[in-house]
Amino acid sequence: MNPVQEVAGETVLEWLEYGRERLLRAGIEEGREECERIFMKLSGCRRLDLHLNAPELTAPEIRDRFFDILERRERRIPLAYLLQEAHFWQETLFVNEHCLIPRPETEILVEQALKALGAKTGENFSFLDIGTGSGAIAVALLRTCPNARGTLLDVSSAALEVARVNVEKYGLMDRATLVLGDIFNFPCEEAKKWDVIVSNPPYLAAADWRTVQEELRAEPRKALDGGEDGLDFYRRIIAGAKERLLHGGTLALEVGQGQSGTVSKWLQDAGYDNIQRFGDYSGIERVVTAKRGEILI
Repeated sequence: MNPVQEVAGETVLEWLEYGRERLLRAGIEEGREECERIFMKLSGCRRLDLHLNAPELTAPEIRDRFFDILERRERRIPLAYLLQEAHFWQETLFVNEHCLIPRPETEILVEQALKALGAKTGENFSFLDIGTGSGAIAVALLRTCPNARGTLLDVSSAALEVARVNVEKYGLMDRATLVLGDIFNFPCEEAKKWDVIVSNPPYLAAADWRTVQEELRAEPRKALDGGEDGLDFYRRIIAGAKERLLHGGTLALEVGQGQSGTVSKWLQDAGYDNIQRFGDYSGIERVVTAKRGEILI
């Protein structure tokens, strides 16, 4: 028995409690839940099995991997990276350190994009996902709308490979195009336009980096850094999206806390129609949508 196991005990329930205490001391409040997730991932079991304390869960290889992951989680490496998975919408996605970890508030972006489409969700339509990262938004839209076609754009080739894994996992490659490029500066048909342009762009301001959680610093800064005021990418997207949207098309953007008013005003000044703002479950406005109403000559 190794020294860690000797202190932790011999049963799964003892190890879960031991892990919870260690993570709590490291400042991680959901330690018990995270330890359960680690065990379920390693063993393929259900949460109920943990509490029944199935003997096979104490196998040496599972025990050793559990304590190894626990030690790295104590160093505030995000659990999603350690398990190489994140849950989003109705999918379980592959993630690694090359992409942003999908978050629940981004599901609001998917919801509002679908609402803006209305009856079109059952028809043929196209969308562009700017800064696709893991492909979470695009995979959710493609799986929800079986006749949709998506262009998944990212400036990082490593992130794009993560998106490719997820698109292939759900059998969506025939309706997805993965493109390496920067916002609207990428190879595509000159006249290419989309019904929907959706994006969760980097939106942290320079001042935000002084107070962000330690886990966030482990995620790609390029996917988080929105420039001095956090709004650099909104300026670029709003300026270029209109001529890339079909008439009546929708631009849907996730925004950071306190940014929705500024982004809405810029959309209004740029001539977009039907600008709407949507909050999360805490009442923080997280999503701004707008329509391209007039015909461009």
